Amino acid sequence: MDLLAAFGIFLACVAGCMIKELSLFWALLAGFVCFFAVGVRRGTPVPDLTRMALGGMASSFKVLRILLLLGLLTALWRAGGTVAYFVWLGVRLITPETFVLVAFLLSSAFSLAFGSCFGVVGTAGVILMTIARGSGANLAVTAGAVMSGIYFGERLSPASSSAALTATVAKVDQREFQLRMWRATPVPFLTCLVLYGALSFLYPIRQVDAGILSALEEGFSLTWPAILPAVALLVLPWLKVSAIVSIAVSCVLAAGCALFVQDLPLGEVFQACVMGYRPALPQLRELMSGGGLISMLSVVLIVILSCAYSGMFSGTGLLSPVTGRVGALAERRGLFTAHVAVSLGCCALFCNQTVGIVMSGQLLEEEYRRRDLPPAALGENIGNSVINLAGLVPWAIAATVPLTTMEVSPAILPLAFYLYLLPLWCWVLSMRRKNSPKIS
Repeated sequence: MDLLAAFGIFLACVAGCMIKELSLFWALLAGFVCFFAVGVRRGTPVPDLTRMALGGMASSFKVLRILLLLGLLTALWRAGGTVAYFVWLGVRLITPETFVLVAFLLSSAFSLAFGSCFGVVGTAGVILMTIARGSGANLAVTAGAVMSGIYFGERLSPASSSAALTATVAKVDQREFQLRMWRATPVPFLTCLVLYGALSFLYPIRQVDAGILSALEEGFSLTWPAILPAVALLVLPWLKVSAIVSIAVSCVLAAGCALFVQDLPLGEVFQACVMGYRPALPQLRELMSGGGLISMLSVVLIVILSCAYSGMFSGTGLLSPVTGRVGALAERRGLFTAHVAVSLGCCALFCNQTVGIVMSGQLLEEEYRRRDLPPAALGENIGNSVINLAGLVPWAIAATVPLTTMEVSPAILPLAFYLYLLPLWCWVLSMRRKNSPKIS
């Protein structure tokens, strides 16, 4: 009963944060206090609970380094003109009959480079929706294509905090994890290309407004060096360079572009690194502002608390009843089906992709040990389920932030094909392999 009361208080806090538009960190903090109190009430000494929570927090340190580097990356790519260059290039490729398809491809390319759905929707997504509104496009179809694209790199990009956290939870190397993520990607991605290609033909637009191109050309020096930070980030991991080093190299190249290509003062570059980039041209401020260490503060706190939850739940066994039921579901329906159920349940309850990743590992890790499956299999199933499925829960921040940024309703989610085609394809594959000793 005490555990149910703690969950009730936590969910009430989640609802309050969403209504008041506050960071979910405050709900997680309130929930942590409640679950800590439950642990004490059930006989676990306070020093032991504290040690468990700190042990969980310690597991987040590798992810935190990447998150802080991503804060620098998102600001420096804006300041150095990398974001502007790709948007400018993508917009020039748009024709009336290819707009929706280009929207999907451009968002996917940005996502593969940035690794953050929020960062992509706040730049390329906003620009594409602005073009859509000004040229008579079908807004629902366009938003669906953008929503699909911004999640493409969440599993695959070396700069993805979701991928880094999943690898940490599963206790596997991030590069190895992401190589496995590519295995299930081609079929859903190619299917999306066909679907959005058909929708582009069915819903053509009028001519694209040249005002955006003019503003980008006026505000930035759009020359080839601006693409070097993106090239480094995408190529270095394939040369077996770690994600942290790849991101750091990309940051250095982007800083060089900001200083020597865009001619920004050194002080302005440092300010952008901390507080976020803000372009001088008023027409670009809404589209290109953002990033910086300050932008990652809420995410860092959420990751730390989520890992503290994991350590405390693992040490006290508070979730043992839930773990047992999840195990029974995995036994009857297969591991991937259990991951889908846990993913949707966690994202619906906690409204957070990060918590969903951590809890998926917490609730299902024992099932992999019992079946003598490698940690890489756990990481693969987490990556192929919760990372995308979080975007389909309308009240989870993985969905609300992009939808609010694009100024569209959750009704467009069925048109975000990639979000559910990927888990559906992985479920089909898991059913084929259900009787195999290696279940993915």
